Amino acid sequence: MKRLGFKNMAKKQDTKIAELETKIAELDNQLKRAVADYRNLESRVSQGRSELTNYVGAEIIRKILPSLDHLEQALTGVSDTEKSSGWFKGVELAVKELNGVLASEGLGQIVADGQFDPNLHEAVDTQEGEDNMILKVTRKGYNLNGKVLRPAQVVVGKSSFAKASEDEKGEN
Repeated sequence: MKRLGFKNMAKKQDTKIAELETKIAELDNQLKRAVADYRNLESRVSQGRSELTNYVGAEIIRKILPSLDHLEQALTGVSDTEKSSGWFKGVELAVKELNGVLASEGLGQIVADGQFDPNLHEAVDTQEGEDNMILKVTRKGYNLNGKVLRPAQVVVGKSSFAKASEDEKGEN
């Protein structure tokens, strides 16, 4: 009888060991999932911080651009005699420094000559000229770290033949 009790006890211990091993495996898997979730969370938080920093930087630069436009416009409207004056040289230096700071932050000017690209340019007017070619830039455009921050406002050429056919359509 004692032998039977010993076997029964051994079976219970084997069952208990198997249950404990199963429980250990489950807890080990849960721990691995929790660590993976934590690493993913850290990654998302880091990415979110980076996006927030980029967004804030873009907004500040977007607010500065009109002032830069005004300063550059002031420089273009100066006569040759005023170009040797102190105020002109001071404003010119300030514009160069501001452009340098903005460039160091990733700001680049959008090229606005040649073919019109609706992803980079905003057509504000059309004039007679070669089709879809940029004739004049009315406001500079900028990209920040490869993304368009402000499209360039341009005047786009349109051939007289295309213009005449559009006029005919409008009359119908």
